[in-house]
Amino acid sequence: MDIYALTRKKRPTHLTLGQSTTISRPPLSTIDTIESPTLTEQSSVDSKQQSSLNSASSFSEPVTGPPSRHHWKPDADSTHCAQFGCRTSFGLFERRHHCRKCGDIFCSEHCAQSIRLDQSSRFHPKGILSRCCNGCANDYRRWLTGLKDTQEQQHHQHQQDEHGREKHSRRRTGIMTHQPHAMEGVTELGRDDIVEANRHPIAIKSKHEVAFNPIPSVPADWQWSTF
Repeated sequence: MDIYALTRKKRPTHLTLGQSTTISRPPLSTIDTIESPTLTEQSSVDSKQQSSLNSASSFSEPVTGPPSRHHWKPDADSTHCAQFGCRTSFGLFERRHHCRKCGDIFCSEHCAQSIRLDQSSRFHPKGILSRCCNGCANDYRRWLTGLKDTQEQQHHQHQQDEHGREKHSRRRTGIMTHQPHAMEGVTELGRDDIVEANRHPIAIKSKHEVAFNPIPSVPADWQWSTF
């Protein structure tokens, strides 16, 4: 018996593929649940930015009166100040004060600031000075800062556009752009300094033309000799 034939490894006659490994992924519902708080926060930020843009776009509307009271909270629905952490209760010695912006009810301490609002209770640079709470006052200050930055950007852009149009106009019309001090020492030409063009035509010989010299006439006493 051949021991070598028994102990050596046999080559497989058929090739087989190994089992593929699969990576388990969470279902889409789980991913949506994880990402939903971020999307909610982003949507709230976008809504605040959109409300600020709407307030800025209302500047063209004239201010016709004080802020509206249709959004005010009824007095019977509030027994204490709406400021977070304030425990002041309303009664005989503490009056209710409505914020003209949000319409909520606060005590005199937390509703003592003033902002400018239009007839629709929107921020307006030329609105009527109205009572507001601390939260709306902070929003108003941030709104004023953003409004100032926007106006400065628009003014800077307007100056750049004017400079570009002026530069383009100078190039197009050919206007001299030198400053007066740069023109010192430049002599202006008068009408007498202009040389009149010579009206007599100038004969120009071509290089192919050969100068022709006529043979001088033979004297009368010339004798011809033959060799």
